[in-house]
Amino acid sequence: MHKSIVLLALLATGALAQGDYHMDVWNKAGQRLRFYDFKGHRSCFCLKNTQTSKIKNVDVGDAKLFSTNDCTGNFATITKGTTKVNMEWVNSFSFGDSGKPSVVADPHCPKYTAYV
Repeated sequence: MHKSIVLLALLATGALAQGDYHMDVWNKAGQRLRFYDFKGHRSCFCLKNTQTSKIKNVDVGDAKLFSTNDCTGNFATITKGTTKVNMEWVNSFSFGDSGKPSVVADPHCPKYTAYV
């Protein structure tokens, strides 16, 4: 019984650690990168060094694509469940709760090559 409770707690913790919102980004090498965020937040990720090929809004109600590095200025939206291709022009994207200001995840704009 005690082991079952511990296992259940570990499974619940693992599910929480994967976030409430998910966006997938593929680079030109075909590697899929999954970005996570949690309810109550809105994150901005810089992609200028990632060589973005396509982007999928897995389950986010409010996602925006920007040509700037910091999720400012004009944007295009990507609706829930949609994948867009030819996304080389996207240098940053934000997703999460609507109406919240975006928080830049890493101002140094890393080259993402693995799951985030």
